[in-house]
Amino acid sequence: MELYQLKTFVVVAEEGHLTRASERLNASQPTVSAHIKALEEELETKLFIRTPKGMRLTEAGERLRDKAISVLQAAREFKLEARNMGDELVGDLSLGLNTDAEYLRVVPLLTSLGEQHRKITLQIQQRASTSVQGAIRKGTLDCGFIFGQPRHSEIHAVHLETTQFYVAVPDIWKDRIKGGLKALSELPWIMDPSDNPLQKLIDPFLLSRNIKPSSRFEVDGDEVIRVLVAAGKGVSFLRENEVKAANRIGQKVHAVPFDELSIDLHFVCLQRRDQDPVMRAVIEHVKKVWEVE
Repeated sequence: MELYQLKTFVVVAEEGHLTRASERLNASQPTVSAHIKALEEELETKLFIRTPKGMRLTEAGERLRDKAISVLQAAREFKLEARNMGDELVGDLSLGLNTDAEYLRVVPLLTSLGEQHRKITLQIQQRASTSVQGAIRKGTLDCGFIFGQPRHSEIHAVHLETTQFYVAVPDIWKDRIKGGLKALSELPWIMDPSDNPLQKLIDPFLLSRNIKPSSRFEVDGDEVIRVLVAAGKGVSFLRENEVKAANRIGQKVHAVPFDELSIDLHFVCLQRRDQDPVMRAVIEHVKKVWEVE
């Protein structure tokens, strides 16, 4: 059994489709199929059922997938430990961003880390907060930023700040602000998908004021929401830096503050990874650029 076979197994399980898995692995579809076939023959166990929609795990495949993820993670940690026995830390970590890089201070982080640890590389991915936690638990992501509290006990979290959000109103509707949220509820509202931690803050906020927006639509992506608010297409919830960005790209956007609209920002990784030398270095530099003790 080879590690590359286990990696192929895990990726096919995640994608549920040979074509998508081969694209992600940068390998041909026959090669991916051959890896799966060889692994099944060695294990004497059928791992997948082929369906018209793709590849579905068997019951045995479901049970072995988590074991395969653990083996791959252990092999990666073993390799990192060996490489870091020298004088200089060496390693590649995947970092999940739950919002824009400017707000998360990614450039200062890369600069600070690069000045002290030239051989540590961060591979950056854009993901939602819930996706960041799920990927970290699966071992497909090493660390990342999330809004809200960790959902799982095995997630180690470093609190960075309490982020304030505002009700963002395009200039064309500025007169409605004087009428409060009741007047704004008659306008179209732009929301993030319902599983977003921020949305779980917003729904009780609106409910407590008996506000039911007459029109709302969901948009997946902070940048798209900013653009739509700046274009006068709806009211939404934005951070201060997002309001400033919206002002630069469109008409003036007014920010209405409410104390309840705040949520904690965390840097997270697996509990068992927080003592890894490379991860510790990244955590320390995250704390440095966020000025956290």
